[in-house]
Amino acid sequence: DPDRGIFVVCDGMGGHAAGEVASRIAVETVRKIWCGPQVEDLSKAWIATGTARARRALLAAVRAGANAAHDAIVKEAEADRSKHGMGTTLVGVLIVGSDAVVTHAGDSRAYLVRGRIPMQLTEDHTLVARLQASGVDMEMTPDIARFRSMLTNALGIGDEGKAQTFMAPLIDGDRLLLCSDGISEYVDEEEVGQVLTQQPSPTRAAQRLVELALERGGHDNATAVVLRVLEAGVSPRAQEDIDHEREVALRCPLFKRLTPQRLLRALHITLGRDLASGELLPSVALGSRVAWIIIDGEVEWQGQVRGPGGLIYAESLIPDRAPIERERFWQARTEVHALLVRGDDFTELCNDDAEVAEILYSSLADALTAGLG
Repeated sequence: DPDRGIFVVCDGMGGHAAGEVASRIAVETVRKIWCGPQVEDLSKAWIATGTARARRALLAAVRAGANAAHDAIVKEAEADRSKHGMGTTLVGVLIVGSDAVVTHAGDSRAYLVRGRIPMQLTEDHTLVARLQASGVDMEMTPDIARFRSMLTNALGIGDEGKAQTFMAPLIDGDRLLLCSDGISEYVDEEEVGQVLTQQPSPTRAAQRLVELALERGGHDNATAVVLRVLEAGVSPRAQEDIDHEREVALRCPLFKRLTPQRLLRALHITLGRDLASGELLPSVALGSRVAWIIIDGEVEWQGQVRGPGGLIYAESLIPDRAPIERERFWQARTEVHALLVRGDDFTELCNDDAEVAEILYSSLADALTAGLG
């Protein structure tokens, strides 16, 4: 529903066409709630104020739409035994001002392409992804690869909905892809970036992704929705909050030598994440090793505490390094707002700009030598 800024992909599962029923219920339920007065009012409040409270309320309402879809699927399956066990993945985006509010469950994905750099936004809810996030070093052998489609979360599966929701700021020229695993299994992240930037239109880009999946032997549902941001709206975030994030990022050992212009380019590869008190910081997420830059709050590991400007898992930015063991995971002491930097995106940024690369790798070496990462 482009007029309302609603985009959803669902990949159903279950015999006797029950997967189609589950995905239809999910789409209809999510659209109804996201078009409802509560989400509309909270969207206006976020655009008007840009406060953390307004952001949390909007995220909760969007997530409630996905979880309501879960409940509706469970109810339908209980009423009709032939649909027992049906479920569906979900990846959805609600555009609010200059932000994409993303919610997902399962292994359907959202990607953001900014400039020439593609970034996987969502974390697969699969057994393999969960083990990797827990610090298990897994070589993707054929035996392991067959577990990539074993879901740990989906709508209609389990006692309650567990959709994850977050917000991604958009800028002019951004491209977004929502797709089923029938696309992501056959088209890698780098090629996603190439297709989305080289094709003449979002429609043609989506068609090309489906064609590539089928040409490479794809036999699963291959669905793609592509969005192009022609003009992002005015950011609802207060300028003081934006300035605060940049100021704190400049205190990070990784970014402290960057000029304001180069910092802005570096921040374009970061993804904001909010952590609850007690939550562990994974070292692998979104298909890559990751480092964390703390903006607000504190994290702790074995008595060490780091606050705003702290850099966590700096070694994740070095290519071909093994994941960090779970025993070395840092934990949020308070509510934390942080920036996540994927190792793959860091490498691509450095490959694109030799001068920035020299500064960043020098700062990274200093941070590791000083034990600040």
